[in-house]
Amino acid sequence: MSETKQLTPEELQQIKDLQRQYNQFVFELGSIEAQLQNVLATKAAVETEKSNILEDIKKLGDREKEVISTLQGKYGVGNIDPETGVITPF
Repeated sequence: MSETKQLTPEELQQIKDLQRQYNQFVFELGSIEAQLQNVLATKAAVETEKSNILEDIKKLGDREKEVISTLQGKYGVGNIDPETGVITPF
């Protein structure tokens, strides 16, 4: 059987320092990954909200076309002053 050998205290400390640094890097990587997941979840929520707002804008545009069509049918084509309600025909 082989005789066991012993590292010097300095060599053992080097090994322990490397392990500690490795563990610290793994911890930091995990922390960054958790932050990234939070950012991605926030991004997804913001993108959903953006899509909803864009859909609302489209619906508003459709409603605007309906109102304009109704008003043009009633008053003819012209510019409407939204402050006074005065219609200036083209």
